[in-house]
Amino acid sequence: MKKLSDTPPKLKKYALCMLMLLLGLGSYSAGAQEKKITGTVTDSKGTQLPGVNIIQKGTSRGAVTDFDGHYSLIIGNGSKVLVFSYIGFKTKEVLIENKTTFDVVLEEDAQSLDEVVIIGYGSLKKKDMTGSVVAIKTEDLLSNSPANITQGLQGKMAGVQITSNSGAPGAGNSITIRGVNSISAGTAPLYIVDGVPFDFGGGEVASSTIGEGNSSNPLDAINPSDIKSISILKDASATAIYGSRGANGVIIIETIRGGSSEGVLSFNIYTGVNEASRKLPVLNGNEFIEYRRDIDPGGLLFFGNRDPNKPTDPYALKQHDWQDEILRTGFVQNYDISLRGTGDKTNYSVSLGILDSEAIVKNNEQQRYTFRMNLDHHKSDKLLLGINSNASYSEINGASQSGGGSDLFNGVVQNLVISTPLELYNPSFASGDEYISPSSMIDNAYKKTATGVMGVNAFMHYSIGNNFRLIVSGSGNFSSSKGSEYYGKSTSWGFGDNGYANLNEARAIVLNGSAQLHYFKTIGEKHDIKAFIAAERNRYDYEWFGITKSNFLDESTGVFDISKGSVLKNSGSFKDITNRVSFFGRVNYSYNSRHLFTFTYRADGSDKFGEGNRYGFFPSAAYSWVILDNNLTSNNSLFNFAKLRLSYGVTGNDRISSHRYLARLENTYYNGELGSSPSSQANKNLKWETTYQYNFGIDFGFFDNAITGSVDVYKKETKDLLMPIPVPGRTGYSSQWQNIGSIDNQGIEFQISSKNINKNDFKWTTDFNISSNKNKIVKLGSVEFIPVTVPGGWIQDIGRLTVGRSIGESYGYEFDGVYQITDFTWQNGSDSSIPHDQRNYTLKNNIVSVNGVNVRPGAHKFKDLNGDNVITLDDDRKHISRSDPIVFGGLTNTFKYKNFDLNIFLQGSYGNEIFNEAKFRLEGSVSNTYMNVTKNFFYNHWSPENPTNEYGDYGDRNATAQLASSYYVEDASYLRLQSVSLGYNLDNNLLDNLNINSARLYVTGNNLHTWTKYTGFDPELNSGDKLMSGVDRITYPRSTSIIFGVNLTF
Repeated sequence: MKKLSDTPPKLKKYALCMLMLLLGLGSYSAGAQEKKITGTVTDSKGTQLPGVNIIQKGTSRGAVTDFDGHYSLIIGNGSKVLVFSYIGFKTKEVLIENKTTFDVVLEEDAQSLDEVVIIGYGSLKKKDMTGSVVAIKTEDLLSNSPANITQGLQGKMAGVQITSNSGAPGAGNSITIRGVNSISAGTAPLYIVDGVPFDFGGGEVASSTIGEGNSSNPLDAINPSDIKSISILKDASATAIYGSRGANGVIIIETIRGGSSEGVLSFNIYTGVNEASRKLPVLNGNEFIEYRRDIDPGGLLFFGNRDPNKPTDPYALKQHDWQDEILRTGFVQNYDISLRGTGDKTNYSVSLGILDSEAIVKNNEQQRYTFRMNLDHHKSDKLLLGINSNASYSEINGASQSGGGSDLFNGVVQNLVISTPLELYNPSFASGDEYISPSSMIDNAYKKTATGVMGVNAFMHYSIGNNFRLIVSGSGNFSSSKGSEYYGKSTSWGFGDNGYANLNEARAIVLNGSAQLHYFKTIGEKHDIKAFIAAERNRYDYEWFGITKSNFLDESTGVFDISKGSVLKNSGSFKDITNRVSFFGRVNYSYNSRHLFTFTYRADGSDKFGEGNRYGFFPSAAYSWVILDNNLTSNNSLFNFAKLRLSYGVTGNDRISSHRYLARLENTYYNGELGSSPSSQANKNLKWETTYQYNFGIDFGFFDNAITGSVDVYKKETKDLLMPIPVPGRTGYSSQWQNIGSIDNQGIEFQISSKNINKNDFKWTTDFNISSNKNKIVKLGSVEFIPVTVPGGWIQDIGRLTVGRSIGESYGYEFDGVYQITDFTWQNGSDSSIPHDQRNYTLKNNIVSVNGVNVRPGAHKFKDLNGDNVITLDDDRKHISRSDPIVFGGLTNTFKYKNFDLNIFLQGSYGNEIFNEAKFRLEGSVSNTYMNVTKNFFYNHWSPENPTNEYGDYGDRNATAQLASSYYVEDASYLRLQSVSLGYNLDNNLLDNLNINSARLYVTGNNLHTWTKYTGFDPELNSGDKLMSGVDRITYPRSTSIIFGVNLTF
């Protein structure tokens, strides 16, 4: 069998040609040499600047400052003037004279449109970029004091849709860049942290094995205060350099490094409170009694054991408002300390972070500890050595998960709302012999998820002459996560099993090594070339194990001695190893700063596929034309800058479990004995998913660059979808992984920034972005649709993937009002004197019936789509909702007046819909469970006295209520006042006396108000199922927070 490390002949030829090209270009610089010039380039504050271009005027000789602003340049005969240029700063010319060391200070250019943006394996001036890349700086990321990176990004970048899965501590986020590309493979973007792929996803964090649990956020291990900048690569011109992992976009995170001439000690401290932003209006105790009197007047609430001779007083039962009792005001505190500076040839940056956050659900909390150290040592003018190290540890405590799984539809979050507001023992539904409070899951259950992450990256930069730089790096990242949970006999999830315990642990090791050879060349005054070739090797090693036991005679040690459980309910383990090897390169060419070209090519090999399909090839090309740039001319027109961008590229996706091209067996029981049976058929032709992307963009600036922005239009075509497909039973297997189907995404993105007022004492800036993406399933192999079921509730047959439609659409009947009494006849010639509940209703012939369902007045009525007067499963259902918004975006206004600053951020979406399955639970369904109902439904539901067409009768009287229909679909559009932050910078005269460089006091409010029609806790949610994300079964409520903080530097 061919080894992964075996390089295909054409790859060897490609690498050899690229190397010869670079060496050939390097020989262009031959010529007389006079002397060596060295120095450091900084800004007016002493911050050293990386990437500054230095050219000997009138020649092609030049250099670029390294990460710490240092440069070294051999000058030849000719001009004695060095030209220093850097995006965002004024160009400066320095006369060489007889010195050999020049430390240069560049002055910021307030009128500049450009900034340096980190891209894959390098950086570029924004004006020189040909791809679609959006960047965010530290001050914008931290404007709302986010607990994690994704909270700081949400709503601030065009084309990047971030949805929080819930309001739980450490909850995960769904990040989608330009739409969902896949059905069965991973859809999350690739994360790059300081040049190293960060391959950890949600699977590396242990999760609950009972209920639905809470998804995790892999970026929670990174302290937002450590971030210098974040760039998001969106089009294939930018992402193709990452090949098989770039199809879903790439998020590049650059952390803060040392660089100041003096050590700077910084503190960021804040504390605050969290409260539930919304509570759902359900019946109180007295109202609930009236509700039960209406539907079950002879029930156990009024007669013990339903004996009419033993009446009871329901008003004597203790009453509860569970939302008030289980939800609380949580306190949060955060401490960040960092030390950054420059020693003897060494730049250093060290930071520590502590977050202690109480959630809004009692006994739920999160603690997180982070450490990061970045060191850069200049061994010589040519050699830079560096190491980045980081560690984090977090604990999430408290049984906060939602329901899900067999007979456990309702968990902690659901019980906040649906639980009976009376202390009523219900023997027909309870498995125990006494009343169990909903708060038992809070007070008498134990759940902890502990996660540790460690990483180290060592690198070397070596300059070869004036035009080459060799970069070699190696990194290792390790994560370990352990989940422990115990539900005792006195909890609603533990009494049926006489105690229930679970242990599971996930571990991952990621190793990455790369070697890059970069080439920089300026030829004359018009030709600028930047290129590199590289090779990379990556290994991902993941393992998981778990055990679940029940029937604990001794509960004193709980999950900490799981051997006391006498019943083994479940156990398992899993291991997955993936190896990748890659060869790639890029060429950037600029002619006269007007015509910009980018070419990339990457070849990735992966052992996830069989011999003959292990290598995928991913090229891209882009062209930009700077139509107008007043920085290059003396034109003083209204318009200052205009650039046209065109790009095309190919990226891939291999994010499925390893070795799915091989035949697989599964456990099978034969007469009670464990054995094996064939499950998945081999497919030696299995290969990558491939995404082809086209992008057209315009960047602009006018009014002296007071207004800048961009517009992008794109189309993505993903083909050869990786999916497990059922196969005929005669093959001996049940399924086979195949490449079938295709998905398209197309959309438009608009982003604009403006300096509305720019006076000495008062400044006002605005940032606005809005995006729209249309997703379309083009092909699903030989079928036209695939059903999507969402387990964990009473209504499960909710969605459908259909050719011509988008991912995330629910499928069901179209609600058409409510059956009325006039739609029926009943005994004795429809005798009106017969009480409603004693009538035997028969539907009239001209009224639409529901196949297999005996409907009564008050039942949901559906539209007859095929006109045969009978509602059937196959002929009368349609697509009834869309999970994705039509548009989404954000608006930020920042005001600065003297020492005060004010930041106001709004974020929202329009056109997305939610299938609110929670309405079924909260409208009288399954009445023997004694679940609560909403006030709105109780006072407005259908009855003979209130023959409304808006609401049906109670669920137990409504035979069609459990069928998926548009009745449960709600508009989830919203506009949120996401944050308001007010800060004050203390006067420098006061600080000088205290030996403090700077001090800022601030107060920030988050999630302050949401304008929406949605009736659930919050319209921003994600079910965790990418195929049907817009489903709500009562999600963990989101909090409103007020934070007070101080930033200090010494």
